[in-house]
Amino acid sequence: MDILRDWIKKSKLIKDTAIMMIAMGFSNFFNYLYQLSMGRLLTPIEYGELFSLLSLFYIFSVFSTTVNTSITKFTSIYKINNEYGKIKTLLVRASKSLALLGGLIFLGVVILSPYISKFLKIDNPLLVILLFASVPFGFVLPVYQGILRGLQRFEALGISASSWSFFKLVFGVLFVLLGLGVVGGISGVFLAHVFALVITLFFLRDLLKVEGEGGVNLRDIVNYSSLAFLSIFAYTTMWNIDVILVKHYLSPLEAGEYSAISVLGKIVLFAPGAVGMVIFPKTAEMHEKGEEHFHVLLKGLALTLLISGGIVLVYALFPRFIITFIYGEKYLSVAPYLWRYGLAMMLLALLNVIMNYALSINRTKIFYPLLVGVFLEIITLYYFRTSIENIINGLSLAMLVGLVLAVISLWRGSQ
Repeated sequence: MDILRDWIKKSKLIKDTAIMMIAMGFSNFFNYLYQLSMGRLLTPIEYGELFSLLSLFYIFSVFSTTVNTSITKFTSIYKINNEYGKIKTLLVRASKSLALLGGLIFLGVVILSPYISKFLKIDNPLLVILLFASVPFGFVLPVYQGILRGLQRFEALGISASSWSFFKLVFGVLFVLLGLGVVGGISGVFLAHVFALVITLFFLRDLLKVEGEGGVNLRDIVNYSSLAFLSIFAYTTMWNIDVILVKHYLSPLEAGEYSAISVLGKIVLFAPGAVGMVIFPKTAEMHEKGEEHFHVLLKGLALTLLISGGIVLVYALFPRFIITFIYGEKYLSVAPYLWRYGLAMMLLALLNVIMNYALSINRTKIFYPLLVGVFLEIITLYYFRTSIENIINGLSLAMLVGLVLAVISLWRGSQ
């Protein structure tokens, strides 16, 4: 019976991972079609503006990722005890609180928009305001997605995630073709949040019929979220801060070229993203039940290394073909750096798996090595800011140090 039980668990892990990999594959495909379409339709300078704004927005959306992670954690706990009424109460209370918080943050961005646009060398502050109008929706959406993840409804979660990318692509390209330029690309992001929110809520319609229960202590969730936030903030900053600093330090043309290589390089980071997404609720549930779960981490790291390493190898063998096919010859000058950037993202992909595993079993101190990695990245980018090649070298060093420190932290925590 034990052998049969183990086989079923392993099969479910493989099945759920496959489902999320397919869903995230579609999501990443739509995301990259969006990025590549913007690269084709906009000038390099306009593309640099759009990508630097999106990078800033993604760092700011670390709140959303923290919400998703925290909601997933506590939904998993309630699911074990069949407390679905508490899950509904969590949904309602978290949605109201985060919608209000998102609105307040948006007002703050409106006030600071002239300073933000000046730092990014963007003439029109309205671009910043329009992009961050998505924040209230972006805070509520991860509540719904976190509940789906905690309930391990990966089919619905996959549709939700890929629908956001799909709507961003469709509306973004449509508005740019209509002549709205960067405004059009940003409008796609806003509408994607609205439509994805509606679709995700539809998948939770059965939960809305359940009678809510008391006993949901938001203070426990906030306490967990505060430490998880530090880890997720550091991780998100690590794959976005380089584009922002490049936009500040290098010329507009170089910033556009770097944005192009960053988009391709991040395929290495996002391709195995489903691994960490599936590992979290499974190891969280195993941890709560007192079951062994370290083997899940090892499988996740192996799968991530296989996927990311394969893409880096392709980039090393065919950089000029890939750049020309995707962007055209105007970006060929950065072809030699493609595999190097991909290598840095591979290290970060491995770090993402470790972070998800650590947070799922309450090892929240994983934020220490992640923060060290961020500070090292900022320092190296500052001192190596003279060229794209030096910036990528500094980036790789920071990722490597962060990964090594995370492994050491996880090992010491198990002693």
